[in-house]
Amino acid sequence: MYDFQSVVERRGTTSIKWHMIEDDMGVGSEDVIAMSVADMEFKPAPEIVEALVEAAQHDIFGYDYATDGYFRALTAWMSRRHNWDIDPAWVSLSDGVMPAVNTALRAVTHPGDKVILQGPVYYPFTAAAEHNGLTILDNRLVLGDDGRYVMDFDDLEAKASDPRCTALMLCNPHNPVGRVWSADELRRLGDICIAHGVTILADEIHADFAYPGHDVTMFGTLGEHYAGHCYEFTAPTKTFNIAGLLCSNVITVNPELKREFDVAAENIAGLTVSHFGLVACQAAYERAEPWLDALMGVLADNLSLLREFADARLDFGSSSRKARIWHGWTAAVLASVRRTSCAISCATALECILMRACCSARTEPDSSASTSPARRRCLSRCWTTSP
Repeated sequence: MYDFQSVVERRGTTSIKWHMIEDDMGVGSEDVIAMSVADMEFKPAPEIVEALVEAAQHDIFGYDYATDGYFRALTAWMSRRHNWDIDPAWVSLSDGVMPAVNTALRAVTHPGDKVILQGPVYYPFTAAAEHNGLTILDNRLVLGDDGRYVMDFDDLEAKASDPRCTALMLCNPHNPVGRVWSADELRRLGDICIAHGVTILADEIHADFAYPGHDVTMFGTLGEHYAGHCYEFTAPTKTFNIAGLLCSNVITVNPELKREFDVAAENIAGLTVSHFGLVACQAAYERAEPWLDALMGVLADNLSLLREFADARLDFGSSSRKARIWHGWTAAVLASVRRTSCAISCATALECILMRACCSARTEPDSSASTSPARRRCLSRCWTTSP
């Protein structure tokens, strides 16, 4: 039995998640529970902690490399959890998914190129594009009457055909809308990108968070034809609440794309990662799977609590609007509520949650091409804490 009830006091520590309450919201952290960043309040699996303690007792903390044991653990995890038999030769390491995404953009684009994002999307995607001097093409996701976001493939085709468009950043499962893309959707996206020479950068860090009945199709499992045009970014750091240990995987089937990534990484900061990150991730892959299975039950219960609270306290205007909010959630640990789906403003919804639920949330840009406060329309909340 794992402990998902104990509260670890993080106020007054160096936690970004808790410190930003005062910086961003102007309220004291003693009055509000932080639920804005996808950084869980649960203790990591004891198997991971034990591995870290053992590593710390070695007393020397120099530069390390990933052992064969790490790659065996990773490949076994991918085979067991995602039905994907990967070759260790495909794997590069990075100190985080977003640093790796930035490196891949540096490898396959040039300043002035264009990159496709599918908004509303995780805001660091926008920052990565802008930091690399790229113009964003916003292939907006479409919210259907059944509450599920879908891709606009006609618009995607038009944008991918732009000769200056060289990359697409895919979020699978999607953050923040929670969609697990189907194999057919991913194939269609892949066919369009391949036809126009657009390299796919697939952030799949949330792939382990799918709810029962919604298995994640990792892009590489579609076959070599598709995998050969893609970088895939994975990590157990979000999954097992060890993000501060800085370790991630870049899986690249195409040897030329991998070479370009590795060269770009060496030119920026090298390919070494934290020793403790490697230790923790290997322990997670090898020994902490039962903890994850137990966690998913807790997250499902928390999502139910959030639904009950919102149904009782937020005015959706109609039952059909309410259905549109909740039906589409199939993965991930962040809930987002579109302002246009509620009969109240995002600011009012945030105030309601702050006053009545005593937790902090974050408003996200409602356009992957804009971070202007005036354009912020999505309310996100992380529910990875004790009920």
